[in-house]
Amino acid sequence: MRFADLLRLGLANLRRNRTRSLLTLAGVMIGVAALLALLAHGAAIKRTARSEFERLELYNTLRLTSRPSPFSALTDLSARTLPLDDEDNRPPVPITDSLLTALARLDGVLAAYPEVVFPVEIKANGRSVAAQAEAVPPAFAAIPSYRPAEGTFFRAATDSALLLGASMARRLGFDDPTRAVGATVTLETVALDLGALQRMGPAIAFGLTSLPLNHYDQPMRVAGLLPEDGQPISGFFRVVLPLERARTLRKLTFFSTIDLILRDSYTDEGYPAARVQLATPDAYAPVRAAIEAEGVYVTSFREQFGQVERLFFIMDLALGIIGTIALLVATLGITNTMMMNVMERRREIGVMKAVGGVEGDLQRLFLVESGTLGLVGGVLGLLAGWGLTAVIQFIVDVYLGRLGVPEVAVFYQPPGLWLAILGGAVLVSVLAGLAPARRAARTEPIAALRSV
Repeated sequence: MRFADLLRLGLANLRRNRTRSLLTLAGVMIGVAALLALLAHGAAIKRTARSEFERLELYNTLRLTSRPSPFSALTDLSARTLPLDDEDNRPPVPITDSLLTALARLDGVLAAYPEVVFPVEIKANGRSVAAQAEAVPPAFAAIPSYRPAEGTFFRAATDSALLLGASMARRLGFDDPTRAVGATVTLETVALDLGALQRMGPAIAFGLTSLPLNHYDQPMRVAGLLPEDGQPISGFFRVVLPLERARTLRKLTFFSTIDLILRDSYTDEGYPAARVQLATPDAYAPVRAAIEAEGVYVTSFREQFGQVERLFFIMDLALGIIGTIALLVATLGITNTMMMNVMERRREIGVMKAVGGVEGDLQRLFLVESGTLGLVGGVLGLLAGWGLTAVIQFIVDVYLGRLGVPEVAVFYQPPGLWLAILGGAVLVSVLAGLAPARRAARTEPIAALRSV
């Protein structure tokens, strides 16, 4: 029997039980829509993180410490241990200005500078916004993500100026972010009150619940607005300062107890950590080898993101399993529908076999019916999933817009995702129809005719 004839008969049979067929289609549609939404959400998270890494040039950033860090990445937080061998116990090499000057002269190095990152508050128009300040050298003017979309880069390394994102400007009360360029804002930093800490000596033995802090306000000019394209998350909380100006500020350079524990790289002299920014990705291997030859430890943000991507893979796998379970539950409905069809059409099956119908044609007929349910339900599910993700994305965009936050893609549907999901829906639907199809093909015509 030709496929066109099988398809025509299969559609006619499905139309005879419209209610049952529609309910089965609804189950497949819901399963496919759920699978699409979950996989698209996981893809969006991974795409946003990768975009941030690329735009901030973190793939080309190396972090230097005098001692090995016990946690080289998020995935090592509770699993990694360091061997206590002679190499790890060697005297630490201090990270000094002379070392950074020598590293900056290496071919392929854009800048070598001490790592200065600290929490701040930005105040303007009667509002206050918490942020993370990052100090960068003048050479960063060549990096696109640090090149202001509005305004200019710092005029000097000691300039009392900063760069911030348009979203932060809105949160500070500038309805038109461009009006923030040239305006003066207040930068508040905090530092330990050592005198108060000494007076708290007896209390320290019982554990501190808070730290005595002094607050310092510095007037700063907004030199420019950072571009937000490709960096919606960091643009929400990041502030960039000139390196030399940031070094003069009184500040805390750790954010939490865990962060303080990680500062095992402090030495009697030199900086606790530094960064080397590569001019080109090709310089990664030779520059890293040259740095390690100096006796310091190197952590690559590129390697860390590779571990983060493994976490994304696990997350995608978990989301995919949840969505696939919803789809498999729907295919059980197909199996039930096809079993009911076989039972109700025993006389019809008996007549077809009595007049010369072969088992192969009967089996293919029921497989065509189950595959059609999967195909139609899959197409409807993809359309429903697309509509659902569009509505959720619209709601999130409106909500973030009211907060002054740049738009963040909650869902991303990479090329081929629809075809993969649709192919999977059809495949599992055909597999769900195998048992009913075999049962129909093995029906004895005489027994089928007598049972009616």
